[in-house]
Amino acid sequence: MNQLIHESSPYLLQHAHNPVEWYPYGEVALKEAETSNRPLLISIGYSACHWCHVMEHECFSKPEIAEIMNRSFVCVKVDREERPDLDHVYMGAVQLLHNSGGWPLNCFALPDGRPFWGGTYFRPDQWVSLLEQISGLFRNSRHELEEQAERLIRGIGEMNLISAPAEMQAISVAMVEESYAKLSWSFDTELGGLRGSPKFPMPVVWQFVLQYQKMTGNPEALAQLKTTLLGMVCGGLFDRIGGGFARYSTDAEWKVPHFEKMLYDNAQLITLYVNMFRHTGERFYIEIAEQSIEFVLHGLTSPEGLFFSAFDADSEGEEGSFYLWNREQVNEILPEYGDLLSDYWGIGGSGLWERGKSILMRPKDEAYFASQQHLSEEELKQLLRMAGKLMLAAREERIPPSLDDKAVLSWNALMIKALADAFRATGNQRWLDAALKAARFILNELSNNGDVSFNRIWKNGEAKIPAMLDDYAYLADAWISLYQVTFDEEWLFRAEEIAVFVIENFSDSTGRFFWYSPLPGQSGGTSPAVARIVGTTDGVEPSGNAVMARILLTLGHYFENSRYIDRAVNMVSNLRERIVAYPAAYAAWAGVALELAYVKTTLVITGPDAGKNAAILNRKFLPGVLIAAATLKSGLPVFRERFVTDKNLIYRCEGNTCFTPVGSVVDLIL
Repeated sequence: MNQLIHESSPYLLQHAHNPVEWYPYGEVALKEAETSNRPLLISIGYSACHWCHVMEHECFSKPEIAEIMNRSFVCVKVDREERPDLDHVYMGAVQLLHNSGGWPLNCFALPDGRPFWGGTYFRPDQWVSLLEQISGLFRNSRHELEEQAERLIRGIGEMNLISAPAEMQAISVAMVEESYAKLSWSFDTELGGLRGSPKFPMPVVWQFVLQYQKMTGNPEALAQLKTTLLGMVCGGLFDRIGGGFARYSTDAEWKVPHFEKMLYDNAQLITLYVNMFRHTGERFYIEIAEQSIEFVLHGLTSPEGLFFSAFDADSEGEEGSFYLWNREQVNEILPEYGDLLSDYWGIGGSGLWERGKSILMRPKDEAYFASQQHLSEEELKQLLRMAGKLMLAAREERIPPSLDDKAVLSWNALMIKALADAFRATGNQRWLDAALKAARFILNELSNNGDVSFNRIWKNGEAKIPAMLDDYAYLADAWISLYQVTFDEEWLFRAEEIAVFVIENFSDSTGRFFWYSPLPGQSGGTSPAVARIVGTTDGVEPSGNAVMARILLTLGHYFENSRYIDRAVNMVSNLRERIVAYPAAYAAWAGVALELAYVKTTLVITGPDAGKNAAILNRKFLPGVLIAAATLKSGLPVFRERFVTDKNLIYRCEGNTCFTPVGSVVDLIL
């Protein structure tokens, strides 16, 4: 009997009516495997995964294939977005076997859960052949499979080994320069992004490049940022009429996206474009951020104020069909301007894709296009705004892609931070209100009875699955961001509570890094018994360990706590060689190293106009600079002895040294 009908995950429910007798991961499945002496078949994916849908249709929906799976295996389905801890373990095994991975992830394991073989997508004939091979090996050569499982588990464990360097070297500007130089070798200077295809936006990488450029003034870095951020918007990756970014481009030109739209991508890209606006003052960047924010608020926001996970790539059984157009459709909606705007969007030309349909593109030089059409740039923008509304209304009559309506704590934290960052740059109160609404709901509904511990998933009015390291790290980061725009100290104290909780419940045996998940039974831990992961590399999202290092550094300065700062320094120092050798995979760490290489600056702002002065400074992009502001006396250590009644003061502090305060932002030297 298929057990998934009782689950709430949209991905698991997509498989709830398969003839495969799926189990969710847990004790019931493990016990059944042990009792029946069958290996586990652990299949992992997520709801917006195109090739997961393909394999479900080609293999898991076929009774003749399901019969083989049910007879020889205990079949387990996992939503990687609910259980990233499991995904890390089994993905690690497949990467050790093949030096690559992806989703759907199909892993075969001993009844106790230890993996011995796996892969990704399989065609039906390949899948049937593999099932029969694995079943035969389990019956006839189990000892060999157990040896293989031992090797894989040992290999997964070795992934977590971070040897302390023979000689601890200080984090220096030269070290960060070396890391950036190596990263720059992989820049696609013509098209933007990193060389090759498929092309992922990689906001973690570009956030480091932006931070590096601001702090060093490197002109090459600014040119690469501009090329990349423009390229991502001109191709099909960015939804021209609905806002928001797709997950990645299948080609090197940013033209053909993999059409699913994920909350975690859009949240990080909003922050990136907002920060580029704060850095350059160019309105193009904030306009892209605004369109993406409106996409999230319109399409990915629950009535409670939480943010849903994703839109699928497919609709009506075809990938991307919701987003594609031809000239006839455009002319029907825009009879007067259809041809002009079809030329702008590349319909039938640069945007042509499949079946006579086009992806909406954007000319890289809008000013030149406008002049060719005898329009001013402002007239073109007004025309696009009008046309976009009509096109969007027409598109909403189509059958939309399916929505993954579970809320993931870590991704919600990224979006709260994005909204706070956008408010920081613009003062748009609506965006801050949305951030605060989500934050309050998380505190009320996803925490465990008001405790510091949280659950990871909200779905159907229920919070479940204990939070992982990323959830806590991103949440503390979001709380700090809320403090930095509201200067409500509650958020800063909540961030410190999380940091203390993570130190107590996630610290690894060396005391340097943090496990990805707590131990089973420890603060609600659900870590798989077969292996436990310490993740230090960035993916599309930053490493939870890197985010924790930045949080400890930040809190160390706000609370004047040297223990936090020392731990952050120790974490980065232990990864120094990796940061330099593999900067694309350690970009979040490189950002923390950059803050350590330059003396950390704290601006302590007090007096009646503290909020106003802080808001002025917040509009600038000031990486490595912390702002603390208070109109009334505060118990926060950073404000100690820095108040004078009814007097506006701004202190610039570097490390433990503070300079003579000034009375206004105009007099401040940064």
